[in-house]
Amino acid sequence: MIDIVQLTPDDTTLTTAGAHLLRNAFGGPDRADKYRESTARDVVFAAVEGRDLLGVTSIRPYGQWFAGRELPMGGISSVAVAAHARRRGIARKLLTRAIERMRDDEQPVSTLYPSIPPAYRSFGWEVAGQLAVIELPAALLATAGAAGPAGVKPTTDVSLRALDRAEPADADLKAVHALYTAAARPAVGPLTRTGPVFDPAKLARLDGLVIATVDGVDAGYVSWSREEIPDAAARLEVHDLIADRQDVRDALLRVAGSWQTSIRNTRVRLADPVIGGLGLPRGGYTWHEPWMLRVIDAPAAVAGRGYGPLGADVDLEIVDPQAPWNDGRWTLSVAGGRGTLTRGGTGAVKLGPRGLAAVFTGYAGAQALRSASLAEGDDDALARLAAAFAGPAPWMLDDF
Repeated sequence: MIDIVQLTPDDTTLTTAGAHLLRNAFGGPDRADKYRESTARDVVFAAVEGRDLLGVTSIRPYGQWFAGRELPMGGISSVAVAAHARRRGIARKLLTRAIERMRDDEQPVSTLYPSIPPAYRSFGWEVAGQLAVIELPAALLATAGAAGPAGVKPTTDVSLRALDRAEPADADLKAVHALYTAAARPAVGPLTRTGPVFDPAKLARLDGLVIATVDGVDAGYVSWSREEIPDAAARLEVHDLIADRQDVRDALLRVAGSWQTSIRNTRVRLADPVIGGLGLPRGGYTWHEPWMLRVIDAPAAVAGRGYGPLGADVDLEIVDPQAPWNDGRWTLSVAGGRGTLTRGGTGAVKLGPRGLAAVFTGYAGAQALRSASLAEGDDDALARLAAAFAGPAPWMLDDF
């Protein structure tokens, strides 16, 4: 008989086996101690048969910004099934239990980075946003803003200070988080970077972090690590580039580009994918790592996120076998930046959890939903549904 159990730090044998299973699945070191520690913070489920570990998955407690409002989110990670146990429905049992647990823990949405998208689609997750990365020559960054944007006079009042890695000032750590939050709060998708998963002091473990100020006011920051690549030139990994002014962004880009004498290329994670085309030098290439979302509790998710200025009323029929509490006919009402989902209506638009996920972040419009067979209904109702959730392109800077 296969049982799904929650692991604790006292489960030494199973956590050791789980860490070994994850090393086999994803590579890297066998980090049993770190995996055991995670059971005190995350919800870690294991599928066991007697003393045999068949599979594992973890739920990390995150918060996610949705147009000015924070939603509790369950981040699915470390999903692995032992080779000898595949095709026995182990992943199905683990993810079904995870969905139930996230509802119990009042996490209305769940996000993950898929290694095998079709496997997660069968449980209601769908691509709903992207982590965008642009790679540029360091030498190109070193000259950012030298000519200035057409018709705009470059400013010279940007000052820079480095985070003290030995003894980081609490004020600087708070400033970095405030700058990140100012960029992330109005967006759709970025993590809030609060709670037990995030320790601000870890910023000092990066190879560098520089804060930009304008007239004495913090206006942006850049953080990076140097990555050594076997048989290749070292690369600079820019984790965050946060700035809402072009002159500040250029000053921070020049900081990253200043390593051009020893580093050839720089990879920059984009806080907003649009900035890759509008606010960074040309000459690199961009790629996108998709993340998937699932709506765990539809009424709570709709009520908990923010919305744009457009109002809408749409009758929905949701078909969700893995989360039957979402099943049935609902009326979606959006007005004044708030939304509700109440029982009833005609079911003018029919969709499953994948379609609901894709439209919930604004990632998919009406035509995309219909083309991908994620929703069906009359054109007007489908257009109103997409318009209710429309907004900036959903993004995230953190992977897990």
